Amino acid sequence: MRQAFFYAIASALAFSIMNLFVKMLGQAMPAAEITFFRGLIGTVAVLAYMQLKGIAFSTENRGMLTIRGIFGGLGNLCNFIALAYMKLADAAILFQLSGIFVFIFSTLYLKESVPKGAGKWLLVILAAVAIMVKPWSFSEFHWYSLYAIAGAAFAAAAYTTIRKLTMAGHHNNYEIMFYFLVTTMLVGGLLMGPNFVWPDMRQWVILGIIGGISVFAQFFLTGAFVATNAIVAQFLQYIGVFFNAMWGFVIFDETLSWMTILAGIMMFIASVMLARLKEQNVKV
Repeated sequence: MRQAFFYAIASALAFSIMNLFVKMLGQAMPAAEITFFRGLIGTVAVLAYMQLKGIAFSTENRGMLTIRGIFGGLGNLCNFIALAYMKLADAAILFQLSGIFVFIFSTLYLKESVPKGAGKWLLVILAAVAIMVKPWSFSEFHWYSLYAIAGAAFAAAAYTTIRKLTMAGHHNNYEIMFYFLVTTMLVGGLLMGPNFVWPDMRQWVILGIIGGISVFAQFFLTGAFVATNAIVAQFLQYIGVFFNAMWGFVIFDETLSWMTILAGIMMFIASVMLARLKEQNVKV
């Protein structure tokens, strides 16, 4: 559990730094293009490392590895769109819905049992999302929040697939990362369209940082899901909300409304309670 905690916190910090730089590029460069370069740089880095260390590709579960990559790539694309047009903390809070989707997917797909008392905490999280998104008010409803929610769902599907793959025990972490990154590159490339923006020198540097930091973030994230069950690993990353809020305040002078703070607290408490219930259920 201690190792899973370290991996989850490290991945949350690394992903928050990546989000910071994605937001810097988001207004000037299409999200699909950022997704493409993130995947390309990561693919080259991971493939080079695997060659250096003599890590071979397996011949099993290639279809599942590809599906995991597609889910991850689509999740990245949706998240990058949300980051460009939302406050960092707002987007980060909605990204944490991936924990709820993991809860649902792991129950349906991995046949992990639902702990008693989980229903009320799921309702608290749904109420928190409603407070943030404000679906009852057309003027206040933030349409880009739908991209954040979709990104959370795709990410959860990818995380659940990671857990399924590691339960099979035939795949190295770097192999799982490679499939994710190369598929992310393909997803971004296919959706770039005719509006390609050739990066200038500053943008190339930022893209390099995004690609590099994402490799470390993905390594720690994969390690967290290998070290513990999917629910606990995902909820441990909630600290990423605070990292994103810090970058948003320091770099972009973003502030949070009291309703967003309330929603974030509600989601955090409910998520922690769900993780505890899940952990207790696993020990029974």
